[in-house]
Amino acid sequence: MKIVIINNLYAPWVRGGAERIAEKTAEGLAKAGHEVFIITTAPTGSHADKIIYLPSLFYNLEKYPLATRFFWHLWDIFNLANYFKIKKILQEQKPDLAITNNLQGIGYLLPRLLRRMKIKHIHILHDIQLLHPSGLMFWGQEKLLNSLHAKIYQVLMRRLFGSPAVVISPSQWLLDEHEKRGFFKNSGKIILPNYFSKPIVSDNHKLTISNFQFLYVGQIEEHKGVKFLIETFIKFLAENKLPAELTIIGAGSRLEELKKIAAGKKQIKILGRKNAGEVAELMAMANCLIVPSLCYENSPTVIYEAIAAGLPVIGARLGGITELLEAAGGILFEPSNQDDLLDKMKLLFTHPEESDRIKKKEAAYQPPDYIAEILAL
Repeated sequence: MKIVIINNLYAPWVRGGAERIAEKTAEGLAKAGHEVFIITTAPTGSHADKIIYLPSLFYNLEKYPLATRFFWHLWDIFNLANYFKIKKILQEQKPDLAITNNLQGIGYLLPRLLRRMKIKHIHILHDIQLLHPSGLMFWGQEKLLNSLHAKIYQVLMRRLFGSPAVVISPSQWLLDEHEKRGFFKNSGKIILPNYFSKPIVSDNHKLTISNFQFLYVGQIEEHKGVKFLIETFIKFLAENKLPAELTIIGAGSRLEELKKIAAGKKQIKILGRKNAGEVAELMAMANCLIVPSLCYENSPTVIYEAIAAGLPVIGARLGGITELLEAAGGILFEPSNQDDLLDKMKLLFTHPEESDRIKKKEAAYQPPDYIAEILAL
């Protein structure tokens, strides 16, 4: 079978979990014997081996003035340029199946194109981009999705998007948010946890770190709560005088700000972006991953990676994080509640048996075979 995977970003232009899921899905389908090609965007258009990059401002959009971003979002909804480019690609390649992910930057006319060309369409939900153009909803701002401008946007998205053959959501929470607003009425719908694989760790890595290691991996942005985590960790050290360290992995617009906050504090290491192998090795050396999100998350890929590495997770009780950690045995804390996070960090530090309990439940957590489930749809 010939399959096209469409996502607004793809390697090397990776920003978050959706890109990694798209890449792993492509690899898994190819290993299963299917012919796979990718349509995505990049700052400059180009072609690589079975990857077609359409030129777009999307990757660097946050660097542009607010007015530019506003008009870009309006233009992107009805992106006729990409519509006709993709139509030509699909006519030439003749795929049997299209698997779409995030379409902001690709254009929301694509589902209509797939319907007209009678190409089977599976859509994978990653966030609330169809419910709000920002794709973000912060803790305490739940009314955002019911505002007048959000409702107008949702009407437009429902009409453009229609009902793909199948909609996949990694969390029940995210699917519920769409269904109660009238999305995907005629689609088949399934809950399918994100791609889950054992991380590959080099045999020559050495577990020589003696201090308790807290770890953060992800984007360095406001909604990810990294500043909140660093401030909480500083308070943790001041109150407990315990031999612990915090390592921050990732890149983003708040990186320099966080470096200033952590300046002079040897127990905090901000390492910037690392590749998958380096992240796997850091997870192997850590004692706990913290997911301090201030916004509603769907089903963060980094949590699956930690589960596969046998690394206990403390996560904010928000959206799909709650479902995933309840299933896999992690620890939840009240979002943006510093005292609650401090208590949970101290719990793992002072009670090794709690880490053992989490690791045993993680080992028992076995989600379905992701590729087999997709091919069976």
